[in-house]
Amino acid sequence: MQARARRTRTRILESASAAFARDGYERTSLNEVIRASGLTKGAFYFHFGSKEELAHAAFRHKQEQLVERTVAEAGEQPDALAQLEATLRARVRVLREDPALGCVLRLGSELGATAGPGSEFASFQESTIEYVSDLVRRGQSEGVFRTDLEPRATGEGIFAAMVGADRVSRLLSGRSDLERRTEKLLDLLVNGLRDGERSMK
Repeated sequence: MQARARRTRTRILESASAAFARDGYERTSLNEVIRASGLTKGAFYFHFGSKEELAHAAFRHKQEQLVERTVAEAGEQPDALAQLEATLRARVRVLREDPALGCVLRLGSELGATAGPGSEFASFQESTIEYVSDLVRRGQSEGVFRTDLEPRATGEGIFAAMVGADRVSRLLSGRSDLERRTEKLLDLLVNGLRDGERSMK
């Protein structure tokens, strides 16, 4: 029964993720999600008691997929700078290949607007921030990143820049130019992170 319940929960989350990516939080109808999942209302509400609970679960479900697939596609690069570049480029490709992953960007913008410090939604950002912060630490140990940078604060700044690029791209082009904006962002990040003395050698 537990395995069956997990499969049912995943089916709901996949249906909900596609809906949230397409229509956003406010315009997504629970009735439509239930119909798309092929479940009865009773079966649905056994797993999720509210639209907000479903949205948080869908965000987390797809966020984990996005991070896992992005890291896998980026592969292991020779240094942290190359790793950062490969990761951001892989992220754009993964988002393009799976439209349902767009719920991470859509819900990130909409739910993030009302979430605050200490909230469950705020805690969801930790995995990405820590991944980037660890890249900064790696780059400093390798001598390719500036040693005067504080890793956590820099990781948060890079994360904020990624989120900002996502939102501007959606606002101005429906995300059709996210690849170009990611390249522009990388230009800024590389120049800001690189150890100047090492790059001159």
